[in-house]
Amino acid sequence: MKKAVSICLSLLLLLGVSGCTKEEPLSELETIQKQLTEMEGYYCTATLTRTSNKGETVYGTKQYAKSTGEYRLELTSPESAAGNYTIFDGKQICQYNPRLDSKLIKDVPESQHRNELFLGQFIKNYMQSEGVGVEAAALDESECIVMEAVIPGSDSALATEKLWVDRGTFLPKRFVLYDSNGQERYRMDYEEFVYNPDFEEELFQIQE
Repeated sequence: MKKAVSICLSLLLLLGVSGCTKEEPLSELETIQKQLTEMEGYYCTATLTRTSNKGETVYGTKQYAKSTGEYRLELTSPESAAGNYTIFDGKQICQYNPRLDSKLIKDVPESQHRNELFLGQFIKNYMQSEGVGVEAAALDESECIVMEAVIPGSDSALATEKLWVDRGTFLPKRFVLYDSNGQERYRMDYEEFVYNPDFEEELFQIQE
């Protein structure tokens, strides 16, 4: 009888322990990191602001990007640039200007800076950066987590970058690249953002 009671108590203890070892829910930052690192691609519309010593230039854009590096960047505004697009198929870059009805196709050397405007490269830099910053901030009346990364290399024009991600939807809101002096060089303000869309493969194909 004592042996039977002992076995029952042991089973109850085991059940009690197993019932208490529930997985802790992910934090906001961990959820965002998981979303980005597991991202296979994205589609977005965004306003791109480029700052140089000549001032600011603003473009409307559509972007299609894969985690494997292929991308398509279309300009939708201003009118003088609308219709221009750039495709990288993994080996070559194609730049098309509808006003000249011409395509420039060229092989490109391996270069991460080719991809710096796309989030796949940001998350690689973020995971490799040491002492990266994470903070909370308000942006356009929404609360965001701000992730910071160092851009590898010796190019002083592109040194660090920050990504603002909405804490409620986990969607990117803003992406900024800075030079070595901390001056903003490129800013991407996202209007629509879709994780892992079903891409039509011809989006990334270069037609001769």
